[in-house]
Amino acid sequence: MKREAPLFMTVLSMILVFLNGCGGETSRLEYGDLNSLIDSVTVTPTTSGKYSLASGFFKKLAALRQAQGADSAKSVLLTFFSHLHPKIRVTDSLAVLQIVEWIGNCFAQMDSGGVFYTNGAADTYGAWYLQQVEGIRPDLVVISLQFLVGPDYRQFLLDDTDICSALNLSEEDTLPLPPSTSETQDALAEIVTRQVSNPAHPPVYMAPSCGIQREFGEHLVDLGLVCAYQDSAQSQGEILDLLISGLTQRWQLRCASQGSPRDSSYAAQVAWLQYLTLLLRMVPVFEEQKRYQDMDMLFAHLEPVVGEDWRFPAVRYMHCHKSEEECRQYLERVKRYAADHPDDHRVQGALEQLERK
Repeated sequence: MKREAPLFMTVLSMILVFLNGCGGETSRLEYGDLNSLIDSVTVTPTTSGKYSLASGFFKKLAALRQAQGADSAKSVLLTFFSHLHPKIRVTDSLAVLQIVEWIGNCFAQMDSGGVFYTNGAADTYGAWYLQQVEGIRPDLVVISLQFLVGPDYRQFLLDDTDICSALNLSEEDTLPLPPSTSETQDALAEIVTRQVSNPAHPPVYMAPSCGIQREFGEHLVDLGLVCAYQDSAQSQGEILDLLISGLTQRWQLRCASQGSPRDSSYAAQVAWLQYLTLLLRMVPVFEEQKRYQDMDMLFAHLEPVVGEDWRFPAVRYMHCHKSEEECRQYLERVKRYAADHPDDHRVQGALEQLERK
């Protein structure tokens, strides 16, 4: 005769069957909640509840990383970026890793407790991933310009007493509201002006793409990957020292130096262009200071990252202070590229200028 199982055993069995059927919490996070959140974040307009959805996504992504490891979290992050930017190939994990590494290098230039203003999906989501999922530099406050028009995000900033203190906001103050995501520069300038009016303000950093360098003159200095606000103007030599020390001691370029940017995805091009534009901006400053050895060090570190593009040997040729033969080799690289790309009018025009040097 079959004996009945005790009631508590029956209930326990039902719970186990239910958990096995659901695949446990991590499966539901990976295949259920996360996928629906990805869809919601990418289709929701910036001006409504996009921040709340993105915040929920990264919290669940952090839980997934803790449960299943970094590879699982990065796989979901790759899917997220591929939804944000259709040009990203879902299989191109290198592209997303390059973005994360680039933001990590930005973080490496920032002092403790700093405020970092971002101006795009790549830098904002890359920074949030590092902070919320990998736990890297949680001491930094990341503020995204593209979300300032969203009421959810603005309310989040105003509700956080630490953020209000960092921005020099009282309980009665409000954030300036930009009319649209394409007109955030004036609002940012107003926010930073209020922030630095407090002598005890935290370090202030912003992505160069924020576009408000002129409003602060020499107080906003270019450190290569980020711009930093300085209360007292620093000499160009001190600024270049900071760039070289960051590049040689703290930056990671392992992911950035892999693959060809021309053949890679949109995300990889975004990360890669940060290093190329760094050269275009900073090399003339090294030359003005006659710091040719440090300039050569800058080129040597970044050539594995940007050397496939014609602009690298073009800039190198213009600022080459080595032998005539080495200079000629850079010019030959531009010529070969121009011959292989006869329809690229930019390189054709640049070649004509270089040959007149």
